[in-house]
Amino acid sequence: MGIFTQPLVSVIIPVYNAENSLRVCLESVVNQTYVNLEIIVVNDGSTDNSQDVINQYIAKDSRVILFNKENAGLVQARKSGIDIASGKYIQYLDSDDTLYKDAVSLLVDRAEKTEADIVVSPFLFCYDNNEQKSKFFDFTEMSGSEYLRKILLGKAYWCVWSKFHLRSLYQNKIERPDISLGEDAVLSTQLLMYSRKVVSIDFITVNYNFTPDSMSHPSNFNDKMYLDFVNYTTWVENYILRNGKEAFHESLSFFHLENTFRKIRWKRFSCINRNMKRIITDMERYSWFLETLSRRERKIVNAYRMSSSWGYLKLRYYSFRKKI
Repeated sequence: MGIFTQPLVSVIIPVYNAENSLRVCLESVVNQTYVNLEIIVVNDGSTDNSQDVINQYIAKDSRVILFNKENAGLVQARKSGIDIASGKYIQYLDSDDTLYKDAVSLLVDRAEKTEADIVVSPFLFCYDNNEQKSKFFDFTEMSGSEYLRKILLGKAYWCVWSKFHLRSLYQNKIERPDISLGEDAVLSTQLLMYSRKVVSIDFITVNYNFTPDSMSHPSNFNDKMYLDFVNYTTWVENYILRNGKEAFHESLSFFHLENTFRKIRWKRFSCINRNMKRIITDMERYSWFLETLSRRERKIVNAYRMSSSWGYLKLRYYSFRKKI
């Protein structure tokens, strides 16, 4: 594919106080083997030297476009990037992550040959000097709804930067609830629901630098973060249900199961009896759910089957003894 026939790709990089990682991130983008890029850097009110780093790249690469805005968080920073993007395809990238050199070239090739709305790919977890390929299942093609069910069943990830996609998907209504946690889940849900075709490429495209500040570290949770977790998981379920997706019953039930036991591990027990009642009902229909739980989690479920009081006592005992 010659440069004059290459579709334009918009790489959107939200930045907030990222001076320590931004240079490496931008290097990975400007050095892509795919040339026809617009590299949109959204400076979300940084107070460090991020602006200076961005200016250096603007001076030496005309493809780098700066959008400055007051700090409003990741959701609005990504929206600002989309609002000025002109590419056929969108690739998000966080400012502390990097793209593999051939990533965009391979993603465009796959998207163009298959006429897909979204191309998904694995990524590399980088943490504490360790690296691990993300779980990934290779497939030829499926609908966006089918792939969303895979995510809800824990077989794929929410992260929007692992979903190379058509900019035209944003011609649909995109809701942006006021949350500071779970932005990827909210956006991915909508993009997938609007997608007719999703394909995969078994090639690592992104190095994901997994930091101790991640929401996946429950020790860092405070009340605000927990509330955001509850809000975004509730939003995802309600969004799918109000769009009339009865086919999601099994996957949403599993999503609820996983989130309930996350709350238990984080020692957040509000509404736990109601949540466990729903789990017991769902397990009557989907018996395989029980096999996904640990031995102690199964004991908690079985105790709740006897009575809510006995189940709650068992749960609090395991929690107090730090056995769950």
